[in-house]
Amino acid sequence: MKIDEIKGKEVIDDKGNVLGEVEDIDLNFRNRRIEGIVLRAGGLTGKIGRGETKVIPCNMIDAIGEKVLLKAKPLTQEDLDVITGGE
Repeated sequence: MKIDEIKGKEVIDDKGNVLGEVEDIDLNFRNRRIEGIVLRAGGLTGKIGRGETKVIPCNMIDAIGEKVLLKAKPLTQEDLDVITGGE
């Protein structure tokens, strides 16, 4: 897949929420690897080019097709304690 084919795709979290669109690709020129995608936050400010940008690391991407799907956030120890009641 070419970089231009990824730019502009919607980014969806594991709950189905649209987070924004892929603005660019974060490249590491030293090792010639893609580090992640640059996400332009959604909403009105994102549509006029003033939205906040964030880099989503590659290990958080589940699939790239018509949309970019993110993996579920791994559970922290605090999350597990809440679920299990601290046992």
